[in-house]
Order: sequence, then structure tokens, then C-alpha cells
Amino acid sequence: MVEPIGFDKKRASEILNKQDIDLLIGSTPVNVFYSTGLPVTHVAPNPILYVLSNQYPYMSMIHKDGEESAIVWALYDSVEEFSWIDPSEVFRVGSLDGAINTLLRKAEDWNISNKTIGLESYMPRYQSEFLRKTFPNANFVDADRAFLDMRLIKTEEEVKRIKKSTEIAEKAILNMVDAIKEGISDNELLQIARRTIIDEGAEGWDHLTMNIGPSDPEAPGIGTIVKPGDVIRLDMGAVWKGYISDVSREACVGEVPPKAAEAMENIIKVQEFCLDNIKPGADPKQLYDEAVKFHKSLAKRGRANIIGHSIGLEVEEIHVFGPGTPMDLKFEENMVLDIEAWQLVRGQGLVGIEDCYRITSSGCERLSSLDKEIFIK
Repeated sequence: MVEPIGFDKKRASEILNKQDIDLLIGSTPVNVFYSTGLPVTHVAPNPILYVLSNQYPYMSMIHKDGEESAIVWALYDSVEEFSWIDPSEVFRVGSLDGAINTLLRKAEDWNISNKTIGLESYMPRYQSEFLRKTFPNANFVDADRAFLDMRLIKTEEEVKRIKKSTEIAEKAILNMVDAIKEGISDNELLQIARRTIIDEGAEGWDHLTMNIGPSDPEAPGIGTIVKPGDVIRLDMGAVWKGYISDVSREACVGEVPPKAAEAMENIIKVQEFCLDNIKPGADPKQLYDEAVKFHKSLAKRGRANIIGHSIGLEVEEIHVFGPGTPMDLKFEENMVLDIEAWQLVRGQGLVGIEDCYRITSSGCERLSSLDKEIFIK
């Protein structure tokens, strides 16, 4: 059997006891992978468990003492090569009914018919309805927070994987920057990114966001051509051994438009302001308010979008601070955050930057490495 990547039995037990959850059931790919190690995500070397989950579901079950069980497809014969769960606690199923009946038997073994059961909000309806019908006296609660609390603090192995993923994403950005010239299309640049990510050993890409001037960054690949003066945003995320990266940079052919240059200068200062004020125990909401005020003191016009989101098995596990509704928590050592800031520049779209950092006992350790200034071509 292998060692856990990020899951910690003791920490899981502490979180479940604190939240009064007797049994936590994982049903989504990221949480089953996190709690079992089974390659159930869409970017696994062979994503067959993900592909066939509509017929042969996988689940993880975590008891309040931290002990685990798992359900997996009957024909999958490599559990011990990927999972740290005792093989006697991994149950193989060959149908939807088989998965449900196995879950029922295990729940009965743990005598939780009148206890508190934590379910993910994304659990398939047929699973949650079966549980509620079978255990009418149980207390079912939304347990998304329990999984997030476990995943927010990263192990050394998780940090290593995020850092490697970041290196690959940065290599893709650099190769795209090298190729940028007047007349090149977004399709050509995206092809370079994909090829680089695979050639560098990643399983694939999480996102390939880019815009050329004011084009839509969320929908590249429509044949937009680079023109002189276009600010080109390159926002890449690779996947290495299940873990995600998120880094972005700007490039420009010829002289950078003055408004874009000014916005970028201010945005870099805002990011550095955030880093100077992040430390264990600090309040993310207070940091966000102060960062917004700081940007207003710099910018003559425009509003900055400032976000710090946890990154790991998902590119945005949760927003720790930002304009939305982030979690109510304090910064903790070994959280890994992507710190991003953007400003809308008329005629150019969003101009900004994002990098990945680990919170240490004294501040922030940068996991990304690219120069922050706009690349000039």
C-alpha cells in the first residue's frame, strides 16, 4: 500500500468530532481521490473509474475516528498500488444497486442509523435519497466544509505536486511568449500550451485561459489574431499527479498601451501588499478591505478585482478572500493560495497577474517563479 498524499487520519478525526459528524461520505472525484488515493479523477493516467462511474460508482466513507472504507468498480484490481486503505475495507461493486447495498451494510456495521451523516452537496440524488429513506432517524448534514477544512492545510507532498504543476504551467507560458508575434492566432498559441504541458510530464491541463486584446478570455480558440499593441493574457493550469496550478502573465507585441502599463504597475503593487500582510492568524476579510483601499490610493481610475483562493485538487478549492462570500476563517500555516489581482482596461480587457504561494510561519513562500512585468515582444 502507498502513503496518503494529503489525507491525515488524525486531522480528519478532529474535524469530524468538532463538527459532530459520525460518518462522512465522499462522492465527488476530488474528495474520493483525496480520502482514498484511488485514481477516480478525469485526469488520471487512465480515467476509466471516472468514465464508468455512471454504472459503477465510487465512494469513500470516513468514520469519526478517522478509519476509512471505500467502494470501487469490481474489475479494478490495482487498489493497493494507489490506496492506503486496508484492502479488507475496500468493497468492489458491479452495479448501482451493488454500490448502494454495500454502503448500507457498512453504515449498519457502524450503527449510524440515528447518528449524524455528512454528505457532499454534489452527491448524486439517487445516493442521497436512498440514504435518507433507509435511515429516517439519522441527521443528515451538508459536509462540504469538513472536506474543505481537511484539504486547506497542505502536506509537503501536496506542496511538491503543486509546485511541479506550476513549473509546467510556467514553461507553457514561456513557450507561448516565445512564439507570440504579429499575426499568430490564439489557436496556434493554445496548441503550443497543450503540447508543452504534455511534453513536460503533466497528465493534462486544468484550464487554458487567454485573451488577445479585448477577446473573451474564457472562450479562446476562435481564430483571434495578434495585432501590435494587443495585451495578451496567458492564464494556464497544468495537472501533475492530480494537483493543479494557476499562474498568469501578460505579453504585448510592441509598446504596451499606457493605460495597460499603469494598471499592471498598480496591480503588481497590490499583489505585493497582500503578500506583505498574509501571516498565520491574520483575518482574510480585513486583508481584502485593506487591499482594496490600497489600490484606490494608487489608481486614478478603475477598480481592482483582488482574490486569494485555495488551490490543490481544484484550481479554486475555496475563496479565502475576495469580493464574493469567502469562508469565515483565519490564515493558517501550510495553506496554499493563488493570489490574483486584475483591472479592466478599456480596449484591452482584464490586465493582471496571479501567482501561487504557501503560507509559512512568518509569511509567504512563492511557489511560482516568472518575472511579473509584461513580456515585451
